[in-house]
This record gives sequence, structure tokens and C-alpha cells, in this order.
Amino acid sequence: MKKLIIAFMAVAIALPTLAQKSFEGTITFSLDYKDLPAEMAAMSAMLPDEMTTQVTSTKTRIEQSLGMGMSQVTIVDIKKGSGVLLMDLMGKKMAMEMTKDELEKMDKKKTSEKKPEFKYVDGATKTIAGYKCEKAIVSVEGAGELEIYYTKDLPAGASKQFEGLEGFPLEYTIKQGPMTILVSATDVKQEKLDKKLFEIPEGYDKMTFEEFQKSMGGMMGG
Repeated sequence: MKKLIIAFMAVAIALPTLAQKSFEGTITFSLDYKDLPAEMAAMSAMLPDEMTTQVTSTKTRIEQSLGMGMSQVTIVDIKKGSGVLLMDLMGKKMAMEMTKDELEKMDKKKTSEKKPEFKYVDGATKTIAGYKCEKAIVSVEGAGELEIYYTKDLPAGASKQFEGLEGFPLEYTIKQGPMTILVSATDVKQEKLDKKLFEIPEGYDKMTFEEFQKSMGGMMGG
């Protein structure tokens, strides 16, 4: 169970964020899993098939259901590089505040400071969520070569995983060990977002990164 939650943390942290003021709104992604390890395959019914990303010029909010009354929300402050992880595990609500260094430690893909390299494929296009997307092959250290489809009709993304891409990623894969997660946008809606979406709600116990790790160890058997 703990590996399942950590995998979703990595997905959320790796998701792109919009750095420019020209877009504010909600992007809905579908999630498709391949090559699940045995311990996670047994929990396949719990795997979420959708993820919602809400974006402003300075913050992002990624929400996922974990099934069985559990949910996870990751909020990232783009300018500060800090974030908050909200976990609701069958009624136990925790808010883990993370510094920039702690966020980077949680990014399992970050094996070095080497930036990803992109090879742009001429003529390979498809429409995703109503946007024309072009294809690129991204080489990420520790993950090999991955396909990515991006659009130039949305502001370019700013993320550790796809830093330097010439557009906004609407479809890509994430490698977590033997498991591959295909992330595809299904809807893009430009709208004004409530500031409260990016705040810690009432009823959540605030804790540090270390306190959260100890709590997860106790709840999930270490």
C-alpha cells in the first residue's frame, strides 16, 4: 500500500506546471498502467484512472483518488519551490508541508542534475483534448527514451521532468521501476480558480516530512 501511495506522489510531483500568466484553469488527465509489480497488481482495482490538475501562474494543485475512501492532493508553490501533501486515509487527514529540498528528494526520477534531452519528430501529430500536439522523444536519465506529445497552443511547461520542452505536455509516460504510467489529457478548461483550493483545509493535522514518514510507517507496517 505504501508503494502505491509513493508512486502517486511521484506522478504528482512530475506533472508539468504552467509558468506564464496566460493560462489559469483545470486540466483533467487519464491514467493507464502497464507492467505493474506483483504487489501493486493485487491492488489494481484501487488505482485511479483520472487525475485533476488545477493551475494558476504561481501554484498547482493535483488531486487523485486512491480508492476505499482515500485521496491525495499535492499543492506546489512554483515560485518558492515548496509544497504541501494532503492525505486523507480512511478519515485520518494529514497535511505534510515540504521544502524545496524535500520535494526534490521525493522525485524518484531525479538521479542527477542532467537536464532531459528532446528530439522533435517532424510530421508526427495528433489531437489531444482538442489541441493539436506534436511528438517528441525525451531522453531522461534513469528512465531512458520516452514519447511525449506537446502543444504550442498552451504556455510551455515548467517541470523538473520536462524542463526545456518547446510546449505544454498533454500526453507522456512516467516510469516508476518496472511500472509505466501513461498520462493523457482528456479535458482542458480555462477558468478562474478559488484561492482556497491552494490552502490547507480545516481538519488536517500538520506535520513535517519526517513525521509523515514515521506516521506512514506505523500505518502501513513500516
